[in-house]
Amino acid sequence: MLKIILPILVLAAAFTYTQYLKETAPEARKRPVVRSLPVVEVQTLKNTEYTVNIEASGTVTAGTQTNLVAEAAGRIIRISDNFLEGNYFDKNQILLEIDQSNYKNALEIAKSEVAANEASLKQLIAEEKSNKRSIQLAQQNLALGKKEFNRVNTLLSKKLISRSLVDAEDQKINQLEQSLQNLNGLQTTYESKINAIQANINSRKANLKQVELNLSRTKLKAPYSGRVLSKNVNVGQYVSVGTVLGEIYATDYVNVELPLSLNQYELLDMPEAFRNQRIDKKTLPSVTFSSPDSLKNDQWKGYVDRTSAALDAESRQINVIARVDNPYEAKEGVTTPIRIGQYLKATIKGKTFKNVFILPSIAVIYNREIRILEDGKLSIIPVKVLWNSNTETVVEADPTFIGKQVITTNLPQVVDGMEVITLEAQQALNKEKASNKKRGNREGTGKKDVTGQRGATDQKKGTEKRERAEKVERTNKVNDELKSKKQTNKGENS
Repeated sequence: MLKIILPILVLAAAFTYTQYLKETAPEARKRPVVRSLPVVEVQTLKNTEYTVNIEASGTVTAGTQTNLVAEAAGRIIRISDNFLEGNYFDKNQILLEIDQSNYKNALEIAKSEVAANEASLKQLIAEEKSNKRSIQLAQQNLALGKKEFNRVNTLLSKKLISRSLVDAEDQKINQLEQSLQNLNGLQTTYESKINAIQANINSRKANLKQVELNLSRTKLKAPYSGRVLSKNVNVGQYVSVGTVLGEIYATDYVNVELPLSLNQYELLDMPEAFRNQRIDKKTLPSVTFSSPDSLKNDQWKGYVDRTSAALDAESRQINVIARVDNPYEAKEGVTTPIRIGQYLKATIKGKTFKNVFILPSIAVIYNREIRILEDGKLSIIPVKVLWNSNTETVVEADPTFIGKQVITTNLPQVVDGMEVITLEAQQALNKEKASNKKRGNREGTGKKDVTGQRGATDQKKGTEKRERAEKVERTNKVNDELKSKKQTNKGENS
């Protein structure tokens, strides 16, 4: 009987103790359920204009670059300080001199040859004049001889003189005619002789000019104002005609070849070049250059001068040639000059779009839609994208959305019509909650002591109640043990 009653008593005691714990345990504080909305940032849509800046890059090349070649052979006797790599020079400045000794000797010989031929020409001309006078005199003597022959022939017909006198006069006439004939023959040769000597003089003069030119070429003069790119010779070195002495380039302007895609070129607003049409330089796009490899913020201003004649067959790109005028003159804001071969970044001013929205790139989803916030709800709106940069996207402006707010926060999951809250509204709400909590703490300070005393009294009562329950449990356990011993003793006595 005892084996049945004892487990029942234990279960009853455990149940009683469990109920006691439930009744005396502190109640859990309940918190109100707060609904959380996605927090977003917004931007007000404004109708504006946008000028496209096209980013490109290229390498600086000289507008005019020249190999200086020796046009005279000889030993170099002097090199100007301006003809050193990196130095500047002016137009017609002497950069290098070659020994002139041989060329001066050749010049003297050429001059003497011209002088000798000119003297021969003068002598021949004098001889021609003298021969002409001799011809005139011979003609006069022949006329007198013929007159005398006629007179003596008349006397012979009258038999006043002998035949021998007539024959003598006839012989004189024959001699005079032969002399005149010889003089006329000599006169015809003078013209050819003079022409030959004159041609020889012209040849000698041409040779003289060539010798003078060769002499002048011993002094190498700069063909334009520029800068030395390289120097290949030194003083004392012998050079022959055709030897490359160095390389120079003009400093009036430089070129930068910029490869562009066809889409970029369409946005360039570049006037096309036709054979029968001139381009106004004022309409050419401006370019700002900077060096990505430099720690300095130097910038150079230029413009797109022209385009290449053909597309690149592999990349399908077109090259535009930008030009920077006077890049080696000191200017405000520029600390270093442009260098040939330097890599530059270029920002080209392109077309200007009107009636557009300028948005952060993150605000345009899939390059075709934006999200408008209106009355706390999100709406997905399709747009037409006109231009994309690294940070901005330009879309065609819809007048119905001017002044409305576009969401600029990337949301992973979006449903048309879903509720969201702006960052400003959330911050204001948080500030209001903090203010209310602080005000509630101040109001509860006066009730702190009463609440504390009440809590202490309740805790004390609970403790006393648990102690009484434990005492009753111990008492019941002792009684059960005594009953068990008595039953055991009775069994042994019997």
